[in-house]
Amino acid sequence: MKKIFFAAAFALSCTEARAFHPLIGEDTAFLGKDVKQVELGFGHMVSHEGADRYANSGNAELSYGLFERVDVLLSAVWHGWNSQGLSESGIGDVSLEAKFPVAEKAGWTLALKPGFSLPAGDESRSLGAGEGGVWLYGIAGRQAGPWQFYLNAAYQLNRNSVNEQKNIFKGSAAAVLEVMPKVMVSAELGAETNKDKSSPSHPVSSVLGLVWSPYPTLDLDAGFKMGLTKTAEDAGLLLGLTLRM
Repeated sequence: MKKIFFAAAFALSCTEARAFHPLIGEDTAFLGKDVKQVELGFGHMVSHEGADRYANSGNAELSYGLFERVDVLLSAVWHGWNSQGLSESGIGDVSLEAKFPVAEKAGWTLALKPGFSLPAGDESRSLGAGEGGVWLYGIAGRQAGPWQFYLNAAYQLNRNSVNEQKNIFKGSAAAVLEVMPKVMVSAELGAETNKDKSSPSHPVSSVLGLVWSPYPTLDLDAGFKMGLTKTAEDAGLLLGLTLRM
C-alpha cells in the first residue's frame, strides 16, 4: 500500500503549476500582457522508507499574460514510478490556474493563485487522483536589490478516489539571490499535509537551486531536493527550461 501512496502523492504534487524552476512554491512575478511562456521540467525522486521507491516526472506548462498583471497557466504532466518490482508510467492530471495581485504593502506584493485539476491520469495505476481537485495559493513576494523573497500558504481540496487525505495545507518560504549577471541561486523550505491518512508525520523538504539565464527570454535551471522528515522523498534532482515569447 505504501508504494501507492508514494507514487500518487508524487504524481499529484506535480499537478499544480509552480513558480520559476526550481522553486516548489509560487512567486509574485507576472508575464505582462500578451507575453507567452513555456516551462519544461523534469524531476527524479528517490525514497528509501521501507522498500526503495523511485519516481520520474515530466512537466509542460504554458502561461499567458491575459492582462499586464494577470496570468493564466495550463499544465500537463507525465509520471513514471517503480516500487517493489512494480512500475507504471503515463499521463497524469491536467491543471488550469490564474494568478493576480491583490495588494501591495511595505514593499511586499500580495497575490492569489486559484486553480483546479482535471482527472486525466489513471488512478488505478497511481498516475492521477481519479477526481478533479481545487486549490488556492496566497503568495507574498518582495525584491530588495539582488534578493527576492517569497512566502506561500495554500489550501487544496484533494478530491480523489484512492483514499487519500482530502484537506491539504501547504506552506513554503524561499530566498533567491542574483550572484552575478544572468545567474541566480535559490534556497527554499516547504511543508505540506501528508496525503496518507495513516501516517502521523508530514513531508518537509528543502530545495537548493541554480538558474542561468543566457538570454532574456531563456532560463536553464537545476535543483537538488532533500527530505527533512521520514515521509518526504529522501532526495530528488530537478531540471528545467523556461522560454518566454
